[in-house]
Amino acid sequence: MIGELVKVGKTKKPHGTNGELKLHIHEEFENDFNNAKVIFLGVGAPTPFFVESIRGELFPILKLEDIDDRTRAFDHANKEIFLRKEDIAEKQEEASDLEYFYLKGFSIIDETVGDIGEIIDVIEMPQQEMAVLKIKKREVLIPLNENLIVNITKEKKEVKMDLPEGLVEL
Repeated sequence: MIGELVKVGKTKKPHGTNGELKLHIHEEFENDFNNAKVIFLGVGAPTPFFVESIRGELFPILKLEDIDDRTRAFDHANKEIFLRKEDIAEKQEEASDLEYFYLKGFSIIDETVGDIGEIIDVIEMPQQEMAVLKIKKREVLIPLNENLIVNITKEKKEVKMDLPEGLVEL
């Protein structure tokens, strides 16, 4: 028996042609994930995979043993990632299902307009996650889409974005 599993993130789309996958790991599990030798992917029932390598910090890239081409990587894209409870350093609550939940309290800086405001919440809409900002006493929703996000600086608590013109009419 594999014991109790804790959801720590999700695989995203393949990266390159050697079977690597982009990832989203919930912030509170990053150290545990980076030290893991075995992870479990939600491919039907959670299935164990050996980690060959992990590189990158902000947007980590995972290479699993025996996954050596882009086609095989596609089979493992958009799957939940689990670690064994005993592989997690401290007892932690299961993370939010929202990929960008940790951005609450960060400022959004648009490349053209500049500082837009602070993210007061992150919510899930049918197609994507949205940052909720309060601007001039009204709530404004900004899509948190990897195509719009230029850079996330955790130290400065800033999300630099390239937003379409007119998205945030103040």
